[in-house]
Amino acid sequence: MRRIPPFITAAAARYNIDARQLATLVGIYLKQDLRGGRAFMQFSAREYVRGNLALLLLLGMYVFTGFIMGMTVFVTDIDVLHFSIVIHTFTLLIVALAILAESGNVIFNESEGDILGHLPISSRTYFAAKVLNLFLFTALLAAAANLFPAIFGSWAVGANLLFIPAHALAALLDALLATALIVTSYGILMRMVSRERFDSIISYSQIILVLVFMFGFQIMPRVMDVQVMQLARGFRWYYLLFPPAWFAGVTLVLIGKPQLYGLALAGIGITVLLVLGQLAIRKVGNDYSSFVSKLTYREGPRKHRASRTLRVAPAARRGLGDWLKLVWLARPAERAAFDLVSIYLRRNREVKVRLYPSLAYFVFVPLLAVFTEGLPDPFSPRGVDAYPLMGALMICYVALTAVEVLRFSEHQEAAYIFRVAPVVRLGDVHSGFRKAVMTWVALPGFTVLFVLYSVLWRNPLHAALLLAPWAIITPAMLMLGFLFRETLPLARKYQKGQQTARNLLLFLACFVVLSLFGGLQAVAIQGRLPVIKTTFPYWLFIVLSVLYSAFCYFILRALSREARAIQPSDLNG
Repeated sequence: MRRIPPFITAAAARYNIDARQLATLVGIYLKQDLRGGRAFMQFSAREYVRGNLALLLLLGMYVFTGFIMGMTVFVTDIDVLHFSIVIHTFTLLIVALAILAESGNVIFNESEGDILGHLPISSRTYFAAKVLNLFLFTALLAAAANLFPAIFGSWAVGANLLFIPAHALAALLDALLATALIVTSYGILMRMVSRERFDSIISYSQIILVLVFMFGFQIMPRVMDVQVMQLARGFRWYYLLFPPAWFAGVTLVLIGKPQLYGLALAGIGITVLLVLGQLAIRKVGNDYSSFVSKLTYREGPRKHRASRTLRVAPAARRGLGDWLKLVWLARPAERAAFDLVSIYLRRNREVKVRLYPSLAYFVFVPLLAVFTEGLPDPFSPRGVDAYPLMGALMICYVALTAVEVLRFSEHQEAAYIFRVAPVVRLGDVHSGFRKAVMTWVALPGFTVLFVLYSVLWRNPLHAALLLAPWAIITPAMLMLGFLFRETLPLARKYQKGQQTARNLLLFLACFVVLSLFGGLQAVAIQGRLPVIKTTFPYWLFIVLSVLYSAFCYFILRALSREARAIQPSDLNG
């Protein structure tokens, strides 16, 4: 290892951080993130991955999106302040959502306790390595998203060539703010919440954080004059409350335009970062190692553990729910896969911290409509609005996200049972997998929207009619997660960036495919086809939804080759 400069070692020692240990831990984490590893189980050469392709794909998507965002400087007369605000808003949003999806696997990794728990590593050193690992990940995303905007921004009104390094530095501050804010929030929960309640609270708190970030950025319409589609000019007082504007102020100062408002914005941003950094290192870092140890080696009271022991009731005493389960899940392998996925969805913190942030999306769209333009009944004379349909579309997206999340687990080695157990049909495992996602993700989502729409519209029938086609098509959409591949639950090792990359790809696929379905539903609500002026009743649309869903389901099931057996293990491999 290269010698660490003495001033860095001395500065880290002031906070009880060993610089050599920190550099070693961060290097190991980077190798884990970038090199890749075994995909799930060693049975053939194809099951190895040589690099983190998901992370490369994610960076490519952000570079392309940043290119599109940066092109606004050539089609508008936007000034440097507002161009910076727009780009920093985009950057902070994507890195915040990415770190919410990835941070749970980094901060709350229980398996590391067996490896690092006995080593003389201080709590602050261990915590600093985790924070630095997350920051490097978010900085990589921010760099990809700002590659072209940093170059194109030098053509903005009032900018110069210094904009390129200035904006690059400010983009790293976006990543640092997102990392510090998420880590500090988790640290507060660690100190305030008991260990027994932590698993549930940390999962639901992620939903709240996602909603806070997404609603917080709705201040963006204030930057624009919506009526004439021209960007605003000059400083607005509410920029002082908007984090992306803080780092736009940093950019202004660095390019040699230190107006008073630019200095104020930059000062607020730097002050917030310093405060969050002090809270994270001094308050959260002190107790981090002990908290992770408690999560790893938890032991509840015997009475509590006994109360959660599974008891199998005799056949004569089974209730209606048990009989319905036997009818719905007719084959033993299907029931076993359903029970396995259900338990992980309800009890495993790793699965919940990666899945629960996605649950905020189908709530966000209707709530955004309620707080902005309202959420009118599409069957009323006012006409059809996109927001109610988008809420239903998001349920399909979240269900597909759940399938992708449940392919990965820290217990992936236990999936060996799928290889040695006599499972005749792969379709039995896939079916139990899908039905668990329908039961615990899709159906609760439709229930929440049904209640929300019924209350707002005061017409439960209209809410049911709107959501029924989406509930019909969801089983067919779930087949996309099993297309052309053997998808076993909890059977693959997770790599950083996979969750965010898969979420983006799924969102794009759902938006393209299901937007056509939603457009046809809007036409059916209006009752006439717009071009040929032919009557198109809503009941016909529901019938077509049933036929289309059944057609797609059977076609996709055939393409997934679910009739074949699971690939057996290669014991000599």
